[in-house]
Amino acid sequence: MLSERLLLWLGLGCAVLGIAALYVVLLFAELPVQDLSVVSGAHQDETVRVIATVSAVRRAGNGTVTLLTLSEPVTRTAVVFDEVNLSAGEKVDVEGQVQLYEGSPELVVSRLTTAK
Repeated sequence: MLSERLLLWLGLGCAVLGIAALYVVLLFAELPVQDLSVVSGAHQDETVRVIATVSAVRRAGNGTVTLLTLSEPVTRTAVVFDEVNLSAGEKVDVEGQVQLYEGSPELVVSRLTTAK
């Protein structure tokens, strides 16, 4: 029969290996790319990933908030709580949470990269 001490060490080892395995999976996991039309009231509070073209860039809040107008068959606003250096015509890969602002859906950005 195994001693309690050995069982404890085996349990701790399995827990550490499990956490390490989950971390590796998390590093390589990505949200699937969806159409920009998913940014709607029906998907409020969901995290989504879209690839779209920037059609306009506006700054607000003393430059600390950037409002991007994204176009793909539909047009939606993406809010970035940071200063970003983008211009109209650039294609972006955006991940964020769908929120309603004054009744209109928008994407609150958590990750933004230029798409290739």
